[in-house]
Amino acid sequence: MEWDLFIIMSNKLIIGLLIVIISFHALILTKLIFFPYPELFIYPYLTNHDLKPYGQILDQHFPGLMFLPINLNNLGMTTPEIARIWSIFLALITQVMLFFVSRGILKSKTKALLVNILYLIWQPFFEGWVLWIDSFLPLVLLPAFYALYKRKIFITGLLLGIGIVFKQVLIPLSFFVLIYLFWKDKKFKAVLKYLSGLLPPIVIVFFYFWILGVFTDFWYWTVIFNLTTFAQFGRGIGPDLAHFSRVALVFGLAFLVIRKIKLTEAQILLIFLIGTLIGLSTRFDFVHFQPALPFAVLATVYGLGGLGKLRRLGIWMGYLLIAVWWLMTFYKGHLGDRVIAFDSHTKNLAAKIKDYTNPGEKIFVFGGQPHLYQMSSTMPAGDIFVFQFPWFMQVAESRILEGIIKDKPRFVVSDKTVLIENRRLRDFAPSIDRYINENYRKIDSVGTADILERM
Repeated sequence: MEWDLFIIMSNKLIIGLLIVIISFHALILTKLIFFPYPELFIYPYLTNHDLKPYGQILDQHFPGLMFLPINLNNLGMTTPEIARIWSIFLALITQVMLFFVSRGILKSKTKALLVNILYLIWQPFFEGWVLWIDSFLPLVLLPAFYALYKRKIFITGLLLGIGIVFKQVLIPLSFFVLIYLFWKDKKFKAVLKYLSGLLPPIVIVFFYFWILGVFTDFWYWTVIFNLTTFAQFGRGIGPDLAHFSRVALVFGLAFLVIRKIKLTEAQILLIFLIGTLIGLSTRFDFVHFQPALPFAVLATVYGLGGLGKLRRLGIWMGYLLIAVWWLMTFYKGHLGDRVIAFDSHTKNLAAKIKDYTNPGEKIFVFGGQPHLYQMSSTMPAGDIFVFQFPWFMQVAESRILEGIIKDKPRFVVSDKTVLIENRRLRDFAPSIDRYINENYRKIDSVGTADILERM
């Protein structure tokens, strides 16, 4: 009786501490600056206004919740305020999943709470204040990891297939799991069961774009463009020493899991850790570490558990001292109510565009925030939209210009002060710039952005 009471009290304490961790995590995310990627607003908006993904909305990402019939726009994520709520809930759901997965792997609720604490420490730090595709992936990857650990092979495949629909960088991870299953079983039965879960979500999406008549465009932008133009011009600058040192501490210790490589859980942890980190071959922004972070903190606690007490204590002390130093610097620069890409200038500009236009009217935004169309309830001229990055404009400038010439929009919004990858837009889109100068005149302005009317 006394032992049962102790267990009940212990479980209540664990649940109480988990609630405290989750609540504190939510509080932190409400106090940080926030950056919801504009793609999450403009792509679903244009999709729901009958522009075809990849055929008219030119982009290199897999569809996820941006280009499919069920998307963020019709799910209600239409403002930055709602987006912040989504961002917080994604982090909190990940915390809950991480606790149950960690408890199953570590066989200890106390150690599972330690994993949650590490996730609380590092999730905001690794651009947890940013909402992007990567922010959604832990909700698929954590159950996929645990399903593989429990030998639920079909479910593992199904979840990874859904993950690939969100982001193609999970293809290497899915391939590693395939190799692991064949190596472990030495039979094709497990592989076939895995593929029967993995392939249907991908095939359904392929079939959907084929029905829409844009499969060739989908293949070009997500495969050929990524491997050619984007690979050459769009990968960004590699990490500096400060960035690399932070990654080395948080993710480097996770590879202590190799010490227990003969154990199934260590093998699977390593597969998911490496598989999710491979996606960083495109760009090194911290937000791209979000899919790997739950596995890194879990692997850290798991790996350090095999060390002697004194050695483990020494590592934890050094780890926490460095973490405190970095976090002090981080919070000095990131506390605030600023919402990037939704500043007062952008909101005022969107309101001014609404004053001049009718709902659904076609305009052209040259150098302004790309989601101004969504914010002002307008549409892009020529029914063609692309983010005005150099690597996109190199391929799409002539097509965009043809659309402007065809539709002759009444208004153009132009901000020629904008620098994109340290280059002025007019320098890598000269034909569009010249056409605007010859056919439009300024009638109003908001900050550095001009509203131009056709002459």
